[in-house]
Amino acid sequence: MSAFFCQIEDALKARLNDEETRHLKVLRIKEGETIQCLDGKGTFYDCVVEKIGKDYTELSITGSVQISGLRNFRLHLYVAPTKNADRMEWLLEKAVEVGLDSITFIETEHSEKHRVNMSRMERIAISALKQSGQSHLPTLNDLKKLSEIEVSGLKLFAHCAVGPKEKLSKLFSEPIAKGTDIHVFIGPEGDFSKNEIETFGKKQFTAISLGDARLRTETAALYSVVVINALA
Repeated sequence: MSAFFCQIEDALKARLNDEETRHLKVLRIKEGETIQCLDGKGTFYDCVVEKIGKDYTELSITGSVQISGLRNFRLHLYVAPTKNADRMEWLLEKAVEVGLDSITFIETEHSEKHRVNMSRMERIAISALKQSGQSHLPTLNDLKKLSEIEVSGLKLFAHCAVGPKEKLSKLFSEPIAKGTDIHVFIGPEGDFSKNEIETFGKKQFTAISLGDARLRTETAALYSVVVINALA
């Protein structure tokens, strides 16, 4: 059965937006039928279709199941958008399928992309969530200047310049403490600048190696998400 992404109004009522309503109509689901919905926050709902409008659907909630997160830590990805928007859309889709807690788009000294279509990104993330059966929709954060971002927890960044690095695949030899925030920063197609790399070091970030091959931005970002999910 197809799952629908819904907005929860109260303990007994939910609603589908225009896009989900179009999906409902394509499947020829009628008023009075039962569908399964998810809220992206870890809960699946059994709902009865009460009213199908032109660009909305009203639902009544008849049951729910809470799904706990698959990881005991929180994974946050920060990535500089590529000039080709399709590559970022591909990354977002695959990263949501694998699983993470947030994605933040960053603007760096070498960035060539200075705008992200966040409404489209949200639609792609929701579609990937539904397709993969994941229970938690990651938080999507619009473009922020790298210099304005401050984080705490396990702080990692990947770059191509010569220098000491920890191999990501060997970084998690010990279990990660429950509740740890892992932050991974991936630079633009022109890499992080020398100044940015030095700033990461001053802020006690760990430089990581993603292997011997030179990876595209979106490949490096997805590789990080996959490896951390697999090893941690």
